[in-house]
Amino acid sequence: PCLVFVAYQLLQVANMIKTKEMSRLDLLKLRVKLFAAAGVAGVLVIMAVAPSGYFGPLSSRVRGLFVQHTKTGNPLVDSVAEHQPASSRAYFQYLHHVCSLAPIGYLMVMANLSDSSSFLLVWGFTAYFFSHKMVRLILLTAPIGCTLGGIAAG
Repeated sequence: PCLVFVAYQLLQVANMIKTKEMSRLDLLKLRVKLFAAAGVAGVLVIMAVAPSGYFGPLSSRVRGLFVQHTKTGNPLVDSVAEHQPASSRAYFQYLHHVCSLAPIGYLMVMANLSDSSSFLLVWGFTAYFFSHKMVRLILLTAPIGCTLGGIAAG
């Protein structure tokens, strides 16, 4: 969220700097220069702060999303049932008929690709990926599942 905020601020600065005589290519070059300068400044700040130990290691729960078989090294996190990988039975228990309709909606969205539909595709893939890693994250699939199920039903 913070990077999105900074990006919008940089776009606003570029719009404030631009003049009426600027072409679209010149505006693009200005934006690239602003983002490059902000990127360099961000890297320098991180390089200055990182050795002091400001950034800690990822928590066991976050590591569980990316480590195979959710073996995080923390027995307490590994033993909690809601941190285990999701099964197809769990999806049907929580989402019921949406499990049948959402894949059809996903294929329908893929057939009619646009900017807005590509957002639905990325959201659906990301929600499924993370919910498949941990049962408690199945709830992330409910909004996109209902959206895709509605597309299929409609």
